Amino acid sequence: MSFKVNADLVGLINGIVSTLKPYAAAQQVNLNFKSALKSQNSFYHPNELIPQISSFLISIIVFTPQTLKIDISLDKENASEEHCILTVMNLGVNLENITEILNHLKLKTTVENLDNKGTRFHVEIPIKSTDENIEYSTKSNSSSKQITPYYLKVSQRLKSFFGTINELEASAMLTGYAEGVFLKKVNAIINSCIHDNNFNVDSLATAVALSRTQLFRKTKLLTKMSPGRYILFFRLQQAKQLLQSKEKNLNVSEVCYQVGFVSKSHFTRSFQKQFGFPPSKCK
Repeated sequence: MSFKVNADLVGLINGIVSTLKPYAAAQQVNLNFKSALKSQNSFYHPNELIPQISSFLISIIVFTPQTLKIDISLDKENASEEHCILTVMNLGVNLENITEILNHLKLKTTVENLDNKGTRFHVEIPIKSTDENIEYSTKSNSSSKQITPYYLKVSQRLKSFFGTINELEASAMLTGYAEGVFLKKVNAIINSCIHDNNFNVDSLATAVALSRTQLFRKTKLLTKMSPGRYILFFRLQQAKQLLQSKEKNLNVSEVCYQVGFVSKSHFTRSFQKQFGFPPSKCK
């Protein structure tokens, strides 16, 4: 049976981060922790909180490209006496759409996209003892996006758009967990750099710390496409989503440049070849 303890939260988080540093180093990711609080007692179940935070941090390490860093901090929210805020910020790739990161985290969490330069997670950790069950957040506001990991609701059109990518990821996961994680990381990196027309196979190989030959073999095995073809495929899938979005209401030229094409004619030809109709007919 699990009982809550009243113990220092700063020491607990610092201990978890210290334990994970060798794993992060093996992934060539730099893990840093700092706290605005010297100490902060909190009531928590050790066998619930420790696995949740550990799994959460491990997932972020896995999906962060090599040679980049993850900054972790702990602070009070507006001098709150009810909660501490654990902030985790990764650089180099937007992770807000990878729901697996929050699969085991039952604490109220928000996530922000840092203008395609990274992601900032805010995890609310209760300080005072309470008998209430911790629930997933379902609220939203203009400055951040609230996450309900297993029950994200999207329109049927977006489900259709993401189907092809999701099917590839699901197929890769059936090949093996490591393969599934690898393809998810590749997709996150491409998505984060999709506006950059200079992003290419060499850029992707550097981000995943593989040679061009190794990247070709893994990508070909999991997607049946070469890395260059897969990057183009991903750009066009994103373009289709943007063109079909009623909220964004973008024209073909705007979408063309947003997904990294410098030539509208090249974009139109590539789009027609992939989907069988021109981008102007996508609405």
